[in-house]
Amino acid sequence: MIERSNTVYTKEEVMGVMEPLISTWFEERFDGLTEPQAKAIPLIHQRKNVLVSSPTGSGKTLTAFTSIINELTKYARAGTLEERIYCIYISPLKALANDVNRNLNEPLDQMAQVAADNGFEPPGIRVAVRSGDTPQNERQKMSRHPPHILITTPESLALVISAPKFRESLKKVEWVILDEIHDICDSKRGAFLSLTLERLKDWCETDFSRIGLSATLAPMEAIAGYLVGNNNDGSVRDVTIVESDSKKQLDLRVICPSADMTALSSEMVNSMMYDQLKELIDGHETTLVFTNTRSGAESVVYKLKERGLENIEVHHSSLGRETRLDVEERLKRGEIKCVVSSTSLELGIDIGSVDLVCQIGSPKSVAKGLQRIGRSGHSFGQVAKGRLLVFDPDDLVECAVMCRAAHRGDIDRVGIPENCLDVLAQAIIGMSLDSRWDVDAAFRLVKGSYCYRNLTKEEFLSDLRYLGSRDDFEGVYSKIWFDEDENQFGRKKGARMIYYLNLGTIPEEANYKVVTGHGSIAGELSEKFVERLSPRDVFVLGGRSFEFVRSKGMTAFVKEATGRKPTVPSWAGEMLPRSFDLSMDIAKFRKEMSERLESDTGTLISGMSEDLDIDEGSARSIVSYFREQKAVAGFIPDSEKLAIEEYIDPSGNQRLVFHFPFGRRVNDALSRGYAYRLTNVLGTNVSVTVSDDNFMIGTSRKVETHKIPGMLKSKDIEQILRKAIKDSEIFKLRFRHTASRSFMILRNYMGRSISVNRQQIRSSYLLDELGNMDNMPVIEETYREIMEDDMDIRNAEHVLRLIEEGKMKVETVAYTGTPSPFAHSAIISSFSDIVLMEDRSALLRELHRKVLYRALGDAVKEFEFDEDQIVPYFREKIGRIQTKEDIVPMLMRTGPLQALRERGRNIYAYSDEDKKTVDKWIRELLSEGRIGSVFMDDPYVMAAEEVPFYAAATAKEREMTEIDAKVLEEVTTDTPINRISESLEVSEDMVYRSIRKLESMYKVARTAVTGNGKWLYSKADHPDIDRNAAVDRIITRHLECFAPATSAEVAFALSLTDDESRAALESLLSSGEVAKGRFLISEGDQYMLKTDRMRLRAGKENVYSFEAVEDYRASKGRRFESIQDYFKFYGSAGSEIDVFSRVREFKLKEWQKMRESGRILLGRFMRGRVRYVLSEDADRFAALRSDETEPGDEKVLNTIDGMGTATLRQLLGEMNMDKDALKEAVYRLDRSLKIVRAFGEREDWGTENTYMAYRPGPVAGDPLRELAEQTVRAYGPLPAQALRYILGVAPEDAKRLMEDIGASQIIVGDSQTQMFVFEDELEALGGIHGRESKIRLCTPFDPDISSKWAELSARYGDSWVYPLIKGSSVVGALEMWEMSGCIEIRAFDLDSVELMPAALASIDDIMVFFKMKNTDIVRVREVMGKDASALGPEEKKMMEDAGYVMVNGFYAKGGLVEYTMTDDDFLSYVFEKQRAGDNDRYPTVMNAVRARGYIRGDQEIYTRVLDKTTLKKQLERGYLVKTSLYPAFIGYTTEEFAKLYRAAKSEELDGDEKLVMSMVSNHSPISRKEIVLGSPISEPRTVEALNALSKLSAVYQDSDSYYSPVPMPNVTREDAFKEIARHHFRDFGIFSAENLSRFMSARMSEVRSTLAALEAEGLLKKGFFIRDDPTLMWMLASDVGKKQNVHRGTFALNTQDNLHVYLRQHIKGEIGQSRAVIFEGTRISGHFDGKLTYAGSKVENFEGSDRAYRFLSDSARSLGISIEKGKSAEQDDDWDAVEFYLKSNPGAVTRK
Repeated sequence: MIERSNTVYTKEEVMGVMEPLISTWFEERFDGLTEPQAKAIPLIHQRKNVLVSSPTGSGKTLTAFTSIINELTKYARAGTLEERIYCIYISPLKALANDVNRNLNEPLDQMAQVAADNGFEPPGIRVAVRSGDTPQNERQKMSRHPPHILITTPESLALVISAPKFRESLKKVEWVILDEIHDICDSKRGAFLSLTLERLKDWCETDFSRIGLSATLAPMEAIAGYLVGNNNDGSVRDVTIVESDSKKQLDLRVICPSADMTALSSEMVNSMMYDQLKELIDGHETTLVFTNTRSGAESVVYKLKERGLENIEVHHSSLGRETRLDVEERLKRGEIKCVVSSTSLELGIDIGSVDLVCQIGSPKSVAKGLQRIGRSGHSFGQVAKGRLLVFDPDDLVECAVMCRAAHRGDIDRVGIPENCLDVLAQAIIGMSLDSRWDVDAAFRLVKGSYCYRNLTKEEFLSDLRYLGSRDDFEGVYSKIWFDEDENQFGRKKGARMIYYLNLGTIPEEANYKVVTGHGSIAGELSEKFVERLSPRDVFVLGGRSFEFVRSKGMTAFVKEATGRKPTVPSWAGEMLPRSFDLSMDIAKFRKEMSERLESDTGTLISGMSEDLDIDEGSARSIVSYFREQKAVAGFIPDSEKLAIEEYIDPSGNQRLVFHFPFGRRVNDALSRGYAYRLTNVLGTNVSVTVSDDNFMIGTSRKVETHKIPGMLKSKDIEQILRKAIKDSEIFKLRFRHTASRSFMILRNYMGRSISVNRQQIRSSYLLDELGNMDNMPVIEETYREIMEDDMDIRNAEHVLRLIEEGKMKVETVAYTGTPSPFAHSAIISSFSDIVLMEDRSALLRELHRKVLYRALGDAVKEFEFDEDQIVPYFREKIGRIQTKEDIVPMLMRTGPLQALRERGRNIYAYSDEDKKTVDKWIRELLSEGRIGSVFMDDPYVMAAEEVPFYAAATAKEREMTEIDAKVLEEVTTDTPINRISESLEVSEDMVYRSIRKLESMYKVARTAVTGNGKWLYSKADHPDIDRNAAVDRIITRHLECFAPATSAEVAFALSLTDDESRAALESLLSSGEVAKGRFLISEGDQYMLKTDRMRLRAGKENVYSFEAVEDYRASKGRRFESIQDYFKFYGSAGSEIDVFSRVREFKLKEWQKMRESGRILLGRFMRGRVRYVLSEDADRFAALRSDETEPGDEKVLNTIDGMGTATLRQLLGEMNMDKDALKEAVYRLDRSLKIVRAFGEREDWGTENTYMAYRPGPVAGDPLRELAEQTVRAYGPLPAQALRYILGVAPEDAKRLMEDIGASQIIVGDSQTQMFVFEDELEALGGIHGRESKIRLCTPFDPDISSKWAELSARYGDSWVYPLIKGSSVVGALEMWEMSGCIEIRAFDLDSVELMPAALASIDDIMVFFKMKNTDIVRVREVMGKDASALGPEEKKMMEDAGYVMVNGFYAKGGLVEYTMTDDDFLSYVFEKQRAGDNDRYPTVMNAVRARGYIRGDQEIYTRVLDKTTLKKQLERGYLVKTSLYPAFIGYTTEEFAKLYRAAKSEELDGDEKLVMSMVSNHSPISRKEIVLGSPISEPRTVEALNALSKLSAVYQDSDSYYSPVPMPNVTREDAFKEIARHHFRDFGIFSAENLSRFMSARMSEVRSTLAALEAEGLLKKGFFIRDDPTLMWMLASDVGKKQNVHRGTFALNTQDNLHVYLRQHIKGEIGQSRAVIFEGTRISGHFDGKLTYAGSKVENFEGSDRAYRFLSDSARSLGISIEKGKSAEQDDDWDAVEFYLKSNPGAVTRK
């Protein structure tokens, strides 16, 4: 009787019946009892039969053993524990048995320790394992000293119960535990175990308690019956079922790889699934991944390793024992990140802590899914976390329904096999070994097994007759002796050895050799595959198609079927069948969905996500799948409504899709039944394809579909199936299995193994002999096994009865041209194979497209093109390979193609030659280095020049293992894998996997192929290329030939991430290269090249997008070797920066030399625009200019010519003309190219123009034609009117000129603008130009800007901006100015903040040019409309990352120091350096001169010298001389310093100057009067020459005003200038470049180079030193950062003091004019006209404070000098006149 117990005992109650040792141990180890322990331990203690059902990790094993160990402990304490077996633990797996042994010995060891600690007697309980892995010595030891607890497997138990010696130790067994009973009871192995337990029961002196441990399964009553068996009256023996009420918490989720998988190809979904799986594994500590096949497990590991997951292992039954155990132990210790398994880890082996289980595809039953997912959170109370990853919509629906069923507790029912006659025969032989049996007694024993409770006596006797070779079986070798008359049977001699060596129910499997009609071996096929074959079936092996003929033994005979599509998929033999219960749940779910489809999509998706444990993508995919089915077919087959859908394949054959969602086993039976009927009706063979959701029957003759439903009846199906399978391959194979189990065929004879091949041959002979015998047990069992175990005939009959009763309707659907989505899987399976996955995917896309056409209805008009437009267009673009030389150009069009195997995008699809020839060409091109390999999940070949771009775009980041490093080290040139394998002593497979990883990292590449098709490898070394640019490049190329495509399709094709693909496509879209839209019928946006879209729309070939034209233009003049090359290509340049940007190794000095020498001219050479041209090209440009001059302009021209060079101001001084009239004349001469601009260092920054005359010479040939050709070649494609703007060609003549020079017309853009380009450029125009991803900063004159003026004008108006260009697009602009010593960016505009790093890098690029001009600082005042000081955190970080620092409210970068001081600090610092304080003055004038190099006059003495003297006195004493200083004022210095000034001003003297200089040198000292009188030239010329020599510091005057020469020192002009600057810095401490240039009246270039040199030598540092002042300044390095004492004294500063000159801007800013001032501290407190010196003072118009006036008055009085209002008598009129001249002629000191 079966009863259920829900009584929950307390811990106290349970421990109360335990021995003290056991209770003490339990109390120390556990806080409480788990639910199964609280319910079952007392029942086991009462010796009841108990079936315990509870979730994984709930302590079932401890539940079973606690009472048993307690009893054994009691026996030990009483001294009655014998040396025999008390308990048998039976495990379905050897690994589980070993695991339980470890986990049982651990508590026993703990109990021994507790006993020792508490003074208990240790029980000494022994445990041992007996399995096929147990060594012989262990077995012998076990026989002599049996353990108290025996852990074993069903097969080993059957052996030991028949072993004469060992079976004695089993005589008094008290307990038998069946672990994982749910996994064994539903197989023949379970039936065999059931009989073995009955034999054990019969042998034992008393009955034993049976304890079953099970996961949650149904029906529990049947499993309980299996556990205990039956009484003689047929009733089930007493058993108590204990079921855990607390179910394991489940965290289940079905994950779809995409937002809607119905819109993606199967390969893409597959690839995305592995990406998602990798992410899941990375996010967890330890993950267990389950697949449904061993090959699937290997494939998953392979794919994950390719994605960079290294710490991963595979575990399945085909691996060696040591390997499996090693993986289990490492997994248990947490040393492995992920393990992938098929079925070997789904049972209760202790694998430690696993926090995630991933199931690839459907587990095919709720029970199996729960069992696998329960391996995570293995401890009781933990959440089991499982993620089911799916490949296709059917799989998705299946997993979703399974998850719901799991939460509802709807578990599949277990099918326990009954009356297996082959197993019975084996058991009977085993029984015969024990004793002589009475037939009836033996029959009663067999009937005690639950599996044989319905066995008839006749079936039993039939088995006995067969085994005893009686009656009709006399020809069969007998295994027992059987006397039917005596009603007895017993052992036959030799039977024991046969039994021991052949025992077991699991059949041996082997591969079939495949032999062609020519006798050659084509390969091998698995038994599982062959059993599904029928004659004429076509399958693929090794990439070749074969037709199956027949099999014999283990040989499959085939004939070649070249070109024919396979009719049997290669995975057919590995598919797990879906349970019937889950199948019915799916059928009911379909009905639910059909009723809910009209709901709001959002509500429906959210409801499904919650109800079915699926993500949003899964829900959307299911909704799309069902809605498409409803829209196209009008029906959704479900639990009450079935359909038979007609489909006509491309060959015209009829195929009938039976939408019967009953699982593979039921559908297998039904399909064979229908197929048998149709074969008889049509008189021809039919093909069958079976899946869980449908089956398809194909026939070459048409049958009327409405007749089909009634062809098969429930009462007929069994007989029909017997006929259908009688001569099939599956019958042959299954007969061998049943014959082997029943010992008709032996696997081992006399200790020698018999090969499977010989077994199969023997089987074939026997089948031929016995096949027609009636009631032959082995034959009957073969039928039963096929129909009930492989198929599900009982449920097939049930379905047919429901159809017959009208409870299930069958609708027939005629072919409409579009098969329904639910039929696609069946159609695909019948036409394709895994080797032809790409064909499979292509067919699926074609079918899905047809579905969309039907489903969308009128909405299909939204799509721009149809296949009839797209397919021929791109087919023509790709072209065909006819010769070897066609391969590289094709690869440049298509991108990488696979070679040497016909997979994916392969080269053979586009070749007119056979594969062998193409392979030969590939080898040759590889050896020539013209093609190389790229790796995008698989190896491809590509044109060698493009390989680096694919390497940059697709290289994967992988962590190299030790073996990877060793493999890489072994790779040299053309290295074969086997050589590496031999060298490292590792398997070739390991090397191959490592090589694949290294390929994905582009550390190795395939470089050659051997004659037998083996790749050879070499190390790879590719240049650094910007990844984004490379991605753009390879995507653009892919779209050249494989468009339209979605972002996901592009990502998959090029092995990119979705994010990379999407970002690149959107970038290309924004730049105008790519178009986005709904081009070809699909469910998402697609992309194609804009040019292709325009050509398709226009129906013309010569159509190009504006973006393609822009890209091509930009690619034409990227780099030149020299400045001359630039001009030869472009003809002219707008800025020297444009030339710098394009000329390698550009040197500014070379440019300036070419300008200064006249090799490069600057003038209005291009239609009135100022451009640089080479002098040799200038005449051609000038020939096109019209003469706009007027009478009188020639005079101006001659004046300019006479002056050499002249500015407008200089011309005004030279010519007596009205300013405006002169200006107009110069303008006309300029536009007429009569004058050009002379060289000047700042000519590109808008300074005053300096002109020189230009008189062009005659020009040979036709300059207009030549320049037009050059223009089109440089800037083309161009519209004809561009010649008007560039060359001034009349509009009506422009097109004719284009045609005359041979330019071809093309159509550009959506507006179909006509442009011209030379024909030899068309191929390049249509090709890939490698758009730059970096941003370039261009000048407004850059050649790439010429076509963007309209865009720039629209964005920035008339602002003077420097555009930022990415590729051919304007992405922003800078308002940029060259200031003193720095580049100032006043506005920084960008399309997006993400571009800022690249834009800042472009500034760095252009700063290389400015550094040549000694400007290395850039400052940024505004970014994207924000003040630099107001930037957000993101922008700030970008600026800082680029090396910018915030200083004075702006960002700056360059060689500056971050130090600032206040205005007061600055002035205090300068005053300190100038010795302007009362306490820090120079003692004497000479001290001042030696320190400063000069003293300008008495006004400077008063401010900074303590000695109250005058310069006149100093001059009289001969200490000093008078000369022109540097800056350009007359002053006082020493003769040595005067030499330095002369060297710094050294220039070539003219004739007059040389004459006067000679007089001074020969007659010095000499007065002015003597010079004038003695001069052979006129007085004015002499005075002018003398003044010039004074300005050049070539002469000096003494106290008598006599002249003497200043000797020329042996020092260069540059060094002299530098030394003077050095003195000024020591004197003032700090200068800006402008201030130093003004102060020294020097050219800015000279100042910059000097500052750079002084900075380089360490004297100076630069920075924005004055707080809140943007001026860049240079300061003595030794003073930077010093704390400055604030100046607090008062002093007067005269206008004739160089400190006044230095502070002139400051003083004007404070008082509005240049006057003498009084400083109180750092503030001006008064100012006046006049001066204050030791020689006298003059004060007029004083303004200021009373204190300032008192200071002024006191100062004068202290000198004993009264303040006069008139002119001072001591003033030197002579020197004032010279000074006036110098002041009135600024810059005159430095002559050109």
